[in-house]
Amino acid sequence: MKIAVLGAGAVGGYCGTMLKPHVDEVIFIARGQHLKAMQQNGLIVHSSMSGSHHIRAIFTDDFKALMHADLIIFTVNSAQTKETAAQMLPHLKPESTVLTLQNGVDNEERLAALIGSDRVLSGASYITVQLESPGVIRQENIQSFVIGPLSENGRLKAELITDLFNRSGLECKLSSNILETKWEKFLYNATFNPLCALTQKTIGEILDAEALRSYAEDILMEIVLIAKGLGVDLKQAVIDEVFPKSELVRNHRPSMLQHREQGKKMEVESLCGYVIQKGNDLGVKTPVLEYVYHALLSINNSLK
Repeated sequence: MKIAVLGAGAVGGYCGTMLKPHVDEVIFIARGQHLKAMQQNGLIVHSSMSGSHHIRAIFTDDFKALMHADLIIFTVNSAQTKETAAQMLPHLKPESTVLTLQNGVDNEERLAALIGSDRVLSGASYITVQLESPGVIRQENIQSFVIGPLSENGRLKAELITDLFNRSGLECKLSSNILETKWEKFLYNATFNPLCALTQKTIGEILDAEALRSYAEDILMEIVLIAKGLGVDLKQAVIDEVFPKSELVRNHRPSMLQHREQGKKMEVESLCGYVIQKGNDLGVKTPVLEYVYHALLSINNSLK
């Protein structure tokens, strides 16, 4: 199997590194200083679970490198999904599969509209990982994945990729309802990621500050109301676990905070705007999330 990682930042770079010994080839598509560093020095991954890895591979920004890939691991910033997918499309083999491991719950629909739901797999990544410096990734504490098909025709592919992840040391489960699973992750992500980015604080600092924790609790309830209005079957036990489980990653700096610190555009629309729009459609108010959304939009306008 030949794999291409499209958007080989922290999550994509880590996954590609772990998968590389178990497949024929992994190509890493990236850009900027991170790409330059990988081209010069290779990719270095420090993991608390699997040790340190230093790999050499094809590191490029040329989408033509996708031509021979059987699997594309799609890990670009959600704000760039539409543009990147359009650039990707002309270079895909007819039988290739795209696995999105992105934040949010709206990317699957965009990808399926372009290449068909049978060719798209969705995945939820539960991982504390960051780009420590250009060409260097650090992973700590936890890493697990859930993968599932968007249609029954994609189930066999999902089973094969789930098995490959497990053989590569990436703990992975197969989901029969991946979109519900993505919403369960979205509860954590949208509760803390935007708020951490706005306040420039870790998850633990949000949990320890009474006022900030209260904002996070309000955001969680707003998201739950929207999900229920959309017919998503979120179990109460899952909702109740959001804050206790977040204690396990107190030192984590979520992706939007990392992007802000790096001067990159944040995933404001996928993690805030999408929920607010659905709330407007349903007639459900989301005042706290709306405040965070507009504040982050203002910051985003000053970033690259």
